[in-house]
Amino acid sequence: MSTLQFLYNLVNWQYFGVLAIIWIIADLVWVKRWKSLILRIGTLITKPWIFKKDKNPDVPPLYPREFLEQLALNSKRDKATAESEDSLSSTGSFTKWLNALRERMFDVENPVRPLGYALALAFFLFFLLADTIIVAATLVLLGVISPDLPSVLERLELAIVGGALLSAVVGVWMLVELAGKGELINIEQMTPGQKRILRTVAALTTLFAAAVLIALAFQRLILLGVLESSSTTEIILSFILYGLLAINNTFGAALTFSPAASGFIVVLYLFAVVFIGLLPVLAFLADVAWRFAYIAVDIVIWVLFTPIIAIPYGFGKVFGLIDSSNEKNKEKDSEE
Repeated sequence: MSTLQFLYNLVNWQYFGVLAIIWIIADLVWVKRWKSLILRIGTLITKPWIFKKDKNPDVPPLYPREFLEQLALNSKRDKATAESEDSLSSTGSFTKWLNALRERMFDVENPVRPLGYALALAFFLFFLLADTIIVAATLVLLGVISPDLPSVLERLELAIVGGALLSAVVGVWMLVELAGKGELINIEQMTPGQKRILRTVAALTTLFAAAVLIALAFQRLILLGVLESSSTTEIILSFILYGLLAINNTFGAALTFSPAASGFIVVLYLFAVVFIGLLPVLAFLADVAWRFAYIAVDIVIWVLFTPIIAIPYGFGKVFGLIDSSNEKNKEKDSEE
């Protein structure tokens, strides 16, 4: 019998529901197991990123922090050596330019900020595309241009749904950053006036995005026949989906314009460093990927093997085969 066939028979077994409930209860009741799981996940999430020195690289275990640090350091040159090489090399100006970009975009104190810049660039490009699609559709309806448009400009549903969702994401993201809770955008150098303007635009973007999403829900209910359509309703929905959404996409583009410019420099730098080494970037990406993989594997192991350990452990506790006093002493010794 194959593994897939066994899993199919297990899921369709008449007592599978009871077994699943017992399994879930065993997972949740054994407090020591899920408390240690949360502790490991919390430790891994709060560890410094790869470009910051980690005081405890081997905690939690099976996390190759030291290897990733060495990988990131292998392509770094000594400052004096780099300056002497740059002074003797004919490409010293280009190298200095790349180093200046790296220092500006890849801050050691904020190693995840380049990711925020790259996301802002992707959002900005999408908002430009969404506005272009909506303007093209409007011009076609007015008879100004021919309806024979490129296929990408005919994706009106992409501009409407994507624009509504992404503008809401960008609005909330900027509000979080301006509240000092985020790390993906550089707001430290903004003046109070600039922050107030950005906060106002972000709040309007979020409110307009909510209005567009509500309008989309009403339009869907009308198409399904749940609600009746009227001329007034159609005018309001058309204004929101074609007018307000275009304004909101413009707001989203304005919010992401400045970090998108930095994101362009990040992308440009990543293409440029292909010629001088990608090890620090690869080490950073491996650090991020490994954390997600570690957490996913840890949770799966916890779910699958906790009952296998907990049930014999419970029998041992009930029949007095396990001395709880010795366990408490061990816990105290480990805390000390």
